[in-house]
Amino acid sequence: MINKMKVDKAFKFYNIDESYKEECYRCVEEINRSENYQKVFKDVYEILYYSDFSRIQELWQIKDVNELFANNINSFVTNLMIILGYEFHEKNMNKYKLDMEQVSIHKKRVRECFLNDLIYRKYNGVRISQMLWAVYFIRVRIIEMGRLQYEYEDTENDISIIKIHIPKGKKLDQKDVKNSIKKSKKQLKQVFKLDKIKYICNSWLLSNQIYNIVDKNSNISLFHNLFVVKDGKSCIPDIINFVYEINECDDYNKLSEKTTLQKKIKEQLLLNGKFYLGLGVLKEENY
Repeated sequence: MINKMKVDKAFKFYNIDESYKEECYRCVEEINRSENYQKVFKDVYEILYYSDFSRIQELWQIKDVNELFANNINSFVTNLMIILGYEFHEKNMNKYKLDMEQVSIHKKRVRECFLNDLIYRKYNGVRISQMLWAVYFIRVRIIEMGRLQYEYEDTENDISIIKIHIPKGKKLDQKDVKNSIKKSKKQLKQVFKLDKIKYICNSWLLSNQIYNIVDKNSNISLFHNLFVVKDGKSCIPDIINFVYEINECDDYNKLSEKTTLQKKIKEQLLLNGKFYLGLGVLKEENY
């Protein structure tokens, strides 16, 4: 059974708008009334907060809440799953000795995962992807330094693999990027006890095809130049999501042209152009 008092504590911990609390309560009541819902909620909860991290990575392929939880479950279940991780988050922040700046950033990012899909995309609940992204912070797999975020992914042959993520919002200013990378080494050593580091970044922003159509003095182009990049899988779904801020598109003619980037990508898509994920390894001279 889920205790509503935990919901209250989580809202306070993350400073979440109280207007969403009643919907969380309704979701709690629905789950508590059904043994089946309780079981599936407990199963997912254990994967997210107790399992080996590889099990969480497998969940990125699931898009439908009903597929992960149960048919006709309250769509706010993903929101509830996020906030009920607050106790783990607090323990992990203490375990990794995050400073006050990182603590503040972590709480902000989890709060954003809870709210962004509700406010900006007007969904009835957050997407599974947003729920999983919140868990990356709750389990302290990520630190954020200035413009970029850094995920501790794995260690291979005594070299720690750090995956760079690029939060939405501010421009990808070259000076900000370089300052972030420079400062990250000290923070990564302090938090994760890492020494030898290899930085990677897998992003549509590093797509070689996008690099070929943007101005060579643009922030995207300058960011690309920091890496050795090869092609990955198709990233058109990522582009539709992040550049045009829609989930899918069955007619490229309908894509907006509010920015130069949107216009150039749309032109290529209408010509049946392909875009592939950029798999980048940061050049050593850049850190």
